[in-house]
Amino acid sequence: MNAFDKAPQPVVTSPENLLAYARTLVPALKDRAVSTSKLGKLPDETISDLNAGGLLSMTTPRKYGGLQVSVSTYLDVIAELGRGDAAVAWSAALINVTTWAAAVLYGEKVADELFGGEQPARVVGVLSPRKAVVKKVEGGYLIEEGLWGFNSGIYHANWDLLGIPIVDAAGNVIDQGAALVRASDVEILGDWDVIALRGTGSSSVSVKNLFVPDERVASMSRAVQGDYQATHLAGEALYRVALVPMLALILTFPALGVASAALEVFLEQLPRRGIQYTWYTKQSEAPLTHLQVGEASAKFDAARAIIEKHARLMDESAESGVYMAFLDRAKVRRDIGFAEKLIWEGVDLLATAAGGSLAATHNPFTKLWQDARVASLHGIVSQTTNFELYGRVVCGLPPNTPLI
Repeated sequence: MNAFDKAPQPVVTSPENLLAYARTLVPALKDRAVSTSKLGKLPDETISDLNAGGLLSMTTPRKYGGLQVSVSTYLDVIAELGRGDAAVAWSAALINVTTWAAAVLYGEKVADELFGGEQPARVVGVLSPRKAVVKKVEGGYLIEEGLWGFNSGIYHANWDLLGIPIVDAAGNVIDQGAALVRASDVEILGDWDVIALRGTGSSSVSVKNLFVPDERVASMSRAVQGDYQATHLAGEALYRVALVPMLALILTFPALGVASAALEVFLEQLPRRGIQYTWYTKQSEAPLTHLQVGEASAKFDAARAIIEKHARLMDESAESGVYMAFLDRAKVRRDIGFAEKLIWEGVDLLATAAGGSLAATHNPFTKLWQDARVASLHGIVSQTTNFELYGRVVCGLPPNTPLI
């Protein structure tokens, strides 16, 4: 099956069945992890597996054949995929969240084009451009030159959501926008050469002299406040979820899967290890090991509790029809930074306990350690950035970003 073939109708629909299906994929994802990393994108077999269970359509509106799951279900499924391979979980998380963003940012005319084609809608995107030279023209905008980095999942997408400045006829920047373009209109630069999450294929992309019609350019300042163009979906809770909390929180979902896998792999390897330069021939008998496992598992459980709480609150806020309050949105940013900190500390603690074997490239724990580190470096989950942001707000100062 080609990566862009029409996906079959998903065979699973309930949250429980989705999670169970994701769990069945874990062994195969583990087996393919090394080859996926070498390939630099998800193999067609993995795309087929994800399609078969609807795992790339979890945020596609039900009216267009999608599963339209809750944020909490989204969390559980992506975290389970992360137990198998962080790159698969990351790609599925990003494809789903950007597809959701495209669903809320644009009106029904665009939605019909996006979701009504022969191929399943797979949207990826980058909201912060490295370079974007834009001109207002009749009927839309001309991106004369643009460059965007870290376009996760672009090899598996048919649409790309790219951040651009919105300018007036005189060239003055009047807002920040999101331009929905066909993936076939962007050039993939193939520059994703990294130590971890290689299978996400998060290459940079560029465009030149690309026209984007007005209806496919959305105002980000309006969207951040919950002023979505998707009035045709206003009655559906998923499409009332707060924008930035949704875009930010989902980046922690793959990390939760890595945390679970790290503890599992550490405990699986434990019976075969001693502690060098001590009398311990079995590491499992050392009190130090018990302390390390206890602390790491506590960090993982705490991180999951924090993330699950916010997923639940986001679902509840959307169900109520009241857009999440500003301070609550800022708190999501704060807490995802803290959760990522806990996950990385826990994985690193277990890696330290694994000793010199971590230097071996074939050690499965080495990949988990690298994936956890790189996942924690994404700007939106940076603990220091998010702590400062929340601290400014509660101290009565204006935030240092509109992305709340």
